[in-house]
Amino acid sequence: MGVYLEKTNELPEIPGALKAVMGTDGMEAFRFMDDSVYDDEAKGYSTYKLVSEKGEFVLKKSSCQEDYESEVKHYSLLEGLPVPRLLGVSDGCILMNYVEGDDLKDPTDAAVCEAAKSLVAVMNAYPMGREYERDRYETYLRRLERRAECLKDEPELARAFALFFERQKEIPLTLSNGDLLPINVLYDGKRATIIDWEFGGFMPYALDIARFIAHSTPNGEVTSFRMSDAQKKLFSQLVYEGLSVKPAKAVYERDLLLARFNECVEILEYYLNDPEAVRDRVFEHYYPMAKMLANEITANQ
Repeated sequence: MGVYLEKTNELPEIPGALKAVMGTDGMEAFRFMDDSVYDDEAKGYSTYKLVSEKGEFVLKKSSCQEDYESEVKHYSLLEGLPVPRLLGVSDGCILMNYVEGDDLKDPTDAAVCEAAKSLVAVMNAYPMGREYERDRYETYLRRLERRAECLKDEPELARAFALFFERQKEIPLTLSNGDLLPINVLYDGKRATIIDWEFGGFMPYALDIARFIAHSTPNGEVTSFRMSDAQKKLFSQLVYEGLSVKPAKAVYERDLLLARFNECVEILEYYLNDPEAVRDRVFEHYYPMAKMLANEITANQ
């Protein structure tokens, strides 16, 4: 099922400043839950849909001050774009309007098209080729250096990862969601809204595009995400066509190839760092995919 709402009779603690925005008379609360294929039991997020006489809202509570400040900052940068509207912040809580729609775990072609349009709108608001703050990007590069260590016994993958890492040092940046999985895009039949900007920042432009398509299979064999190869091609093509500033098409396609490879290595990192980790169906899916992509990367360098 993935992410879903579960009614709760216990209202979350709501700062007074946010109560004033939405009111509390007759309020109902629904908690966001996740029963993804990686977990045996559903996990409850510190995020709630709240319904009051003033409307429908999302309240997100953060236990990390840095993540809270980051998300608030990025929503302020996204005003007027296809993301939830920031309605108030107080004491580690973020209040947004509730966005109707289904996530894109099993998208139609129309939903894929609208997702591409929404991502393009964000990227065009912060076009590649300009100078942006680099704190998040520098953290990302350090994380890649640590990730490379898991490939010490995988020379074929390590060669491809070295090429990926070198490209990341010079690739253009844009404002990225940082976790653009299909569950973080909602489609209401007309437009797509990109949610959850906790991990946002100015990052290499190819990352969001690649993450959106990298973990889906036509039948959802490994994750709960279903997307056909034709839909993946449609998404990446529409993003490229819509960009106001873009690299050459061959450069774009290679950047996506490299970023898709990194998505595989990110999953494999856990298994390769732990010799006792069970090589389950997740590993059996991502390992040969990483090998295939690595061969394509090194063959065309």
